[in-house]
Amino acid sequence: MGCGNKDSAQSPVARIDDRTLTLEHVKARLDSSRGVTPAQVGEYARRWINEEILYREALRRGMDTRESVRAQLEEVRRQLAINALLQDEIYTEKSVQSTPEDISQYYSVHNKEFTLPTDVALVSFLLFRDRDAANAFRTLVLKGTPWAQAVRQTMADPQQSLLMVTRMDSAYYSQRTLLPVELWRVASASTKPEPSFPVQTNEGSYILIVWKLDRQGQIADLAYVEQEIRSRLTIERRRRALEGLIERLRSNHAVEIMVSDHTDTSSTNSER
Repeated sequence: MGCGNKDSAQSPVARIDDRTLTLEHVKARLDSSRGVTPAQVGEYARRWINEEILYREALRRGMDTRESVRAQLEEVRRQLAINALLQDEIYTEKSVQSTPEDISQYYSVHNKEFTLPTDVALVSFLLFRDRDAANAFRTLVLKGTPWAQAVRQTMADPQQSLLMVTRMDSAYYSQRTLLPVELWRVASASTKPEPSFPVQTNEGSYILIVWKLDRQGQIADLAYVEQEIRSRLTIERRRRALEGLIERLRSNHAVEIMVSDHTDTSSTNSER
């Protein structure tokens, strides 16, 4: 056990009377994806000791038997049990799975709900360490080499690939997200999909191509709103599943609601 009376084969980090806190328990409670530092373990152990001391004193005084505490414990137990049921029945892996057909159908019916609040550009770009390398790539595309093929050729060239800092292929950006700001100035002025002149920045020289520029008020591309559609479908799927679960379970019980939606319960006296 992580906290218990026996250490087993685990690593103890703190102890109070007959109860032990282990390193394994601490790691399970903390976000250990990036590792847990000794300082984090020490801080957790101090909090654990303090809470354990206070808890034992509360038990000694019989506070766990107070009616108010029992009521709160029952409410917590009730909510935890409900949450466990919903995790098993509603928040399943299946509830988040949407097929391309599901997404496309939803978009075709609701596309007018996805008008753009701002200009959006579908952009690819490369960042080079120097202007000459950026110009060489631009020339390659202007001579007729498709952008994707030109990227592959550049990456296959040992000298050119060393000069390439980063790249982005066909991603949507707005003025707020396309940084540095010089890139949006180029993107917003684009009239056709062709490689830009090198855009000089503190990071190096960018070559940018705008595949599509949609203006504020236009209907967004399906690809741009796909994640939002997935979220909507998940919410709707879970709502229907919850309604169906409650309806099935309701038939197992004698249910009666004593007030209507229109009953005025604010006063027990009627006027004469």
